[in-house]
Amino acid sequence: MTIRSSLPGLIFGLLALVPAASQAGQPLVVKLDYTQVMTVARPPGTVIVGNPSIADVTIQGDQVYLHARSYGTTNILMLDENGGQLADLDVTVQSGADNDIQVFKAGASYTYVCAPECETTLKIGDNPAYYDAVAKQQQKRNAIALGQREGEAPNAPDGPAPTN
Repeated sequence: MTIRSSLPGLIFGLLALVPAASQAGQPLVVKLDYTQVMTVARPPGTVIVGNPSIADVTIQGDQVYLHARSYGTTNILMLDENGGQLADLDVTVQSGADNDIQVFKAGASYTYVCAPECETTLKIGDNPAYYDAVAKQQQKRNAIALGQREGEAPNAPDGPAPTN
C-alpha cells in the first residue's frame, strides 16, 4: 500500500484550525487504490461515509486514513464525541496513478502498471475476459500468500469463500 502526503493532506490539516461552519463540502481528490492520511484536531467520535464502496476510513486517535475504493464522489462527515463537526469533505476518487497505462485494442481496454516493467492490473472498464482472468490469478496468488491450499476456504471470517 502506498501512502502519499500531498496538498489534500495539508488542506485537511488547515481545516482543523477553521471553525466547522466554514468547512462545509471541502473538496478532496484521491487516486484509486491509494490511502490519504489526515490529522484532525481531536479524535473523531463519529464518522459517516456517504458511500463506503467509493471511499472508507480507518481511525487511530487523531489520524484518519481515507481509503479510495472505487471511482466516484461521496462525502465524509466527522463529528467529535459531543456531535460537533470536525470536517465535512466531498471526496472524489479518480484514476490516474503515475505508472498506469491503458491500452485500447479492437474496442477493448487493457490496463497495465509500468514501473519500469509492465505488469497486468485491473481497472473497471477493462475487457471482461481479461479482467476475469487477471482477477482469478490475483485471487489464487493471494490465497497462496495466505497459506491456503487449493479449494480451501479463506481464513477471513467476513465473507464467503471465493469460487474458482
